[in-house]
Amino acid sequence: MASSSYPSTSTCHRESRQPPTRLGVLGVGELAESLLVALARGCLRDGRSRHDLEFHLSPRNDVRSHRLGWRFGAVRHASNVAVCEASLCVLVGVRPQQLEALAMELRESRALSKDHHLMVMAAGVSLANLQRWFAPARVVRVMTGLAVSEGQSALTLYPEDPLTRDLISPAVRQVIAFEEEAAFEASMLAVCVNAWQLAQQQALLDWFQTVPGITGPQARQLLMTQMRDALALMEAHPDTPPGELASRIGTPGTWTARGLEQLGGKDGAHHRWQQVLDGLRSELN
Repeated sequence: MASSSYPSTSTCHRESRQPPTRLGVLGVGELAESLLVALARGCLRDGRSRHDLEFHLSPRNDVRSHRLGWRFGAVRHASNVAVCEASLCVLVGVRPQQLEALAMELRESRALSKDHHLMVMAAGVSLANLQRWFAPARVVRVMTGLAVSEGQSALTLYPEDPLTRDLISPAVRQVIAFEEEAAFEASMLAVCVNAWQLAQQQALLDWFQTVPGITGPQARQLLMTQMRDALALMEAHPDTPPGELASRIGTPGTWTARGLEQLGGKDGAHHRWQQVLDGLRSELN
């Protein structure tokens, strides 16, 4: 397993301690944009000027890069190589199947040095491959979800890395580092669960709107309240399994209990979710 500690004398680390922090971005997609918005807000929340954080963007996705330029003064570059020349800390947000070609482009241009620190957001590509492709730069793997722009998301990290934690922490609610890469891969499925839960809420919303007298906005508020209530219970009882909390609400003889019986069991919706997770995890590995 790769070493999880980097020397504090790294040029990138020194750069991140001196304003402005220069963060390069290769692949300005929706997820990368959301994380940059969170970083800019986190900078302000820490009592610093937004100008203490400087974004350097790759040339693709003109609409997003222009928007980030207008909002945060992000610098748009003509090439990926130019981004690496301007920034030692780099967020890589291209699709997994594009990573090897990107690495080849940077290697052929000798754009990377041992002082470069790459944070790669990609599923299904091992750290060993990333380190080999992007050598001599140092590489860590990170992942978060689109809701990171709202300031409530977690960011997962492999391996533990003080530089990445220090840079990203102001943007997220929590940084969760893993010691095993297989655990990091599985943790990325939590981002998928977020989308599945939203789709499930849509199905419930559609049903409630079939009830005479319940409007769409009313149904949405009902469901959002219940989601907040469930989260509040989990946060208030961190040592109690969620299933036990559900049983306390769904006492025998209640409508809640009848629903739990139908959703549970080997043919229920809960088991189906586990089957989907098992299948996707096997593909990641």
